[in-house]
Order: sequence, then C-alpha cells, then structure tokens
Amino acid sequence: MLLAESRRRPRWVVELALAALALAVTAPGFDNRFVQDELPLILRNERVHTLANPAGLFTTPYWHAPFPPALYRPLATAGLAVQWKAGGGSPAMYRWVSAALLAGAAIALFHLGTLILPWVAALAAAALFAVHPVHVEAVALGVNQGELAVGLLLCWATAWYIRARRRGGLRARDAAGILLLYLAAALFKENALILPGLLLLAEVTVVREPRGPLRPFYLACGLAFALLIAARSLVLGGDTVGTFTAPSLTGVGPGGRALTMLGVVPHWARLLVWPAELQADYGPMEIVAATGWGPAQWIGLGLLLGAVVFLVVVRGRMAALAFGLGWIAIALIPVNNVLVPTGIALAERTLFLASAGAALAIGALLVPVLKPTGRSPAPALRGVAITAVGVLLVLGIWRSRSRILVWHDQGTLLHQTVADAPRSIGARLSLVRFLEDSGSGADARRHYREATRLNPGQLAQDRALGDQYRAAGLCRPAVRLYRRVLSVVPEDPLVLTFLRDCTVADSVSPHPKP
Repeated sequence: MLLAESRRRPRWVVELALAALALAVTAPGFDNRFVQDELPLILRNERVHTLANPAGLFTTPYWHAPFPPALYRPLATAGLAVQWKAGGGSPAMYRWVSAALLAGAAIALFHLGTLILPWVAALAAAALFAVHPVHVEAVALGVNQGELAVGLLLCWATAWYIRARRRGGLRARDAAGILLLYLAAALFKENALILPGLLLLAEVTVVREPRGPLRPFYLACGLAFALLIAARSLVLGGDTVGTFTAPSLTGVGPGGRALTMLGVVPHWARLLVWPAELQADYGPMEIVAATGWGPAQWIGLGLLLGAVVFLVVVRGRMAALAFGLGWIAIALIPVNNVLVPTGIALAERTLFLASAGAALAIGALLVPVLKPTGRSPAPALRGVAITAVGVLLVLGIWRSRSRILVWHDQGTLLHQTVADAPRSIGARLSLVRFLEDSGSGADARRHYREATRLNPGQLAQDRALGDQYRAAGLCRPAVRLYRRVLSVVPEDPLVLTFLRDCTVADSVSPHPKP
C-alpha cells in the first residue's frame, strides 16, 4: 500500500523534496569565504576572472604557474570562470552552484534507483545520499564541484544506459547521448573515466533481458577514453597521472602501496557508513606507509574479502545490492593508489561518487522490509525501518550543517583541521604560515615546535630550504624559515649568521618578536 500510494505522487514532488534536503545541508555555508585551494585556483587565478579567451581554458592545465602544471579539468575551470563573472567574484555564487549540483546528483541518483529498486527504497537512498556528511568537503569548496558534476553525470548516464538496454538495445542516439555525458564528466574530473566499468557492472547485475549488440558502443567508449588521455597528455606535456605522489606513498612500490591502502579501507568503510568524525587532512603522520601487516591491514583485507564473497552470493538474489557494492568498488579505483600512485592517500571529497553506490546498497537492503507484496513483514518492522531512515536523515542534516561551518574561513578551517588531525604535519605547517601572516607569532612558534616534535627532520628540511632561498637571492622566504628554526634552536650559530645577512639585504628585522 505504501509503495502504491507513493507511485501516484508526481516525481516533481520528490525532486523538490531532494532539492530541499540539499539546500538544508548546504545553506549554513552560503556565507563562507574562499578557503584552501580556492585561494590559488579562484581568488588569485586571473585565468578564471575573465571569459575573454574561453578556448584557452581547454588548452591549459588546471593548476597554473607558479605551481607545476597538473591535472586537466577544462570544464571545471570554465565553470569557475563563469561563476566568477556571474557573481562578481563573490564566494556565495560558488556555494549556490555547489548546492544545485548536490541537488542534481541526488535527483539523478533517485531516477537511477527507480530502475533497480522499488520507488520508496529509491527515495530513501537518494535522500540519505543528499544529506551524507562525507559530502561536505565536496560541496564546501567551489574547486571541488568536479566531484559533484561527475556524480550527477555518471548517475544520469548509467540510468540512461539501463533504460535503453531494457527498452530494446542501444540506439544511435542513446549511445551518442551517453558518450557525450561521458566526455563532459571526464572534462570536469578524471575519475569519470570509470563510467564504462559502471555500465558493464549494470549489464551483469541489473539489466534484465538485454537486447542489441554492445561491441560498437564499448569500442566508442574506448576511443573516447584514449582521446581524453591524449588530450590530457598533450596539455600537461606528457604527464597522464600527476606531478607528485602522496608522502605516505612516496618511494613505495605497488606491493607497499597495496599494504598501505589496505589500512585505508577501514577509513573508507567508516566514512561511507558512519561519518561522525571528519577531517580535512589525512596527510603525513595521519596515514603512514605500512611496512608490515597490522590490525588495520587485517581489517581492510577482511572487509574486501567479505564484500567480494557477499557480492557473489547476492548477485543472483539481490541484484540491486550487488550493483551498489560493485559501484563502490569501481568508484574507488581512481584513488586506490596501487597501480598508479596519486597525490592523496585519502580525501573525503573523493568518496562522493562511491557514496552513491553505498546509498543504492542501503536502498536495496530496505527492500525486504518495505515491499508490500509476497511475504510482507510485520507493520511494526516496516515502521522501525522508516523510523531508522528518518533518524539517519536528521543526523545527516545536523552533522552536515555543523561541519560545513568549519569551512567558513581559512583560520577556522586550519585550527579545526589541527584539532581533527593532530598528527598531520601538513595541517600544522599550514596553520603556522597562516598565524605568521596574521601576526600571531607566539602561536605560530608553538605549533611549529609541535610539528618538529612529530617530525624531527622538519628542522633540517626548513634549514636546507632556507639556504636554497638565500642562495637564490630570495631573502624574505629564507627569513621566514630561519625564524622558524630559531624558535626551536635559538642559539644555532649558522642560522643566526644567515638570518643576519638576509635581514640586512632585505631590510627585515633580524629577530622574531618575543
């Protein structure tokens, strides 16, 4: 009865409700300022302050000088430029667009869900997806809109594929439409390249009575993949991966990376299932290179093997559940770091696409409880399930709204990141620089001393870097580094001499304020 009544409601009501949920979790961040990577990529990036040369956005790297050329995301860059122009450089425009993209992704997931789940289960999955707290990092920053766009476009493309395969095979216009969505998504962010894997997953799990040939379509997908890689290589000067590797993975072979990433698997599971604790940095010392088997590796291996066995067992009985679990696995391929190392071991924003699969899996688990036909469960059990979903929605809204305020400004974000990730050297050093620039010298020195306690080699690194700056005639950054070193070892004679020489050349006071 519940499902029958729900089907009579217009879909626009559901779409409006999902948009309202997206607005509810993002609204507290509409007053947030530019922070983190938005500072170099939006605020100080002249390329996105004009639309005078739109073609140039497709022939230049995502990261610009003075940074090493890295990543190729022309549609993401174009989107940043359009929003800068439309909003007059206001951060609010980026926040509204991110909210709209989150709503669009939730609606696209709902339409995908209705193809493989009962109506109410699809609605529950999309609603939980809309309020999932792990999405906060993706929606809080304009520079992370690529994650949202990829989620929206890949859900749309997958739904189109399933519908076309069930209807009578892929017609030319179906294939062309899906390929256009594929190209657009990959030009927003490279993790969209996994779409053929999601479509093949659908083929072996939820596509019933498929019709028509598939070889031409998948050959076209392969050609699109090759063209995207070629364009990326051409713009980035031959690079097809990235310019740096995460510190915890640097110098480690595939076996060592696999061991390290096994320890990340429990983090993925926790963030997808119960994201009560969130942090903006999982850098050095938070996640370290694994040198052997430990509890995290055993847990990670157990989760992976359990998921594989469970997927095989339920594939024939609960195809939608198998599809959701397989979606998670495929969505995590670009960040698994085993075959190809990336610049991050873990980042919450990279779980946006994977969380769509998690939401579908939860919807599939609700089906036996919510379905009104066959061996229908007791009304009390159905009521418990509906109440549980309601509680999770309330908790998701509350956690997302409270978390998005952490991204209000750079100072708030950096202080909270150090509190959330106290072992992260990168988080502490970023806070040190912010405090130095803000004139809070005493606090900066306190956090720097803690950073050197966590990483005793930091002093030698900063002293050597200061020497390089001084030798190149760049005294101002050298002075900053020498002062940091002296805050820990105030009587270092060489550093004192070099600092004195630099301050005379640059007319900077030779001693830090007490």
